[in-house]
This record gives sequence, structure tokens and C-alpha cells, in this order.
Amino acid sequence: MDIQSIKIDLIHWLTQLQDLSVLEQLQGMKAKQESFLKLNSEQTKEVDSRLEKYENGEMKFSPWEQVRERIKSGLV
Repeated sequence: MDIQSIKIDLIHWLTQLQDLSVLEQLQGMKAKQESFLKLNSEQTKEVDSRLEKYENGEMKFSPWEQVRERIKSGLV
């Protein structure tokens, strides 16, 4: 089953669900996921800083193979 089919199946199930405790649990899961995805001010500042450096060409990048070798050799 693909992701869209799963969503449609869940939406259909939710529209018929009458169990308040299950709905409250789902609502709690939704709130937890939403709060998990939010960045605090320090995180937002860091992301903005890195994005600015990227856009100005000030960031250095390495191919994955080099990164993997540095990790293996402990030179991170």
C-alpha cells in the first residue's frame, strides 16, 4: 500500500471513529509531532546563519567518500 492509500484509509477510518480515547491519543500524537518539528530560536538562528553562508559560497563541502574515510580514521 502506498502512502496516499494509507492516508485515505486512515481518513475514512477517522470519519467513522466514535472512540473518544483513541481520538484524544491521536490528537496527542499530532501535537507531539508538531512540537518536535518546531525549531527553537537558537536552532533557527543557526539554520539561518548556515543558509546565508551557503548562499554566499562560504561553506566547504566534501564528497561522501572523503567524509566516510575521515570518520573511519577518527579525523572528523
